[in-house]
Amino acid sequence: MTKFILILQVCSFLTGECKAPIQPEITYNDWAECAADASLKSLELLQKEGKASVNQYRLAVKFGCYQVNDT
Repeated sequence: MTKFILILQVCSFLTGECKAPIQPEITYNDWAECAADASLKSLELLQKEGKASVNQYRLAVKFGCYQVNDT
C-alpha cells in the first residue's frame, strides 16, 4: 500500500538559505492527509521562529510529501 512522508524546511526568502530538513515521525495514508498536516506544521514552525525573525529574514516553510512503500 502506498503511504506518504512529510519533509519540511524553514527557509529565508531573503538569503535563499534553509535550515535542516525536518521529518515528522508520521506516515500518512494519502496525499491529502500529508498536505493538510504540512500546512498545520508549517504554521507551528513559523510560530516557533517568532514574528520578528520571520519578518527580518522573510521566513517561510517549504514542504514536500513523498511517496513510500508500506511493507
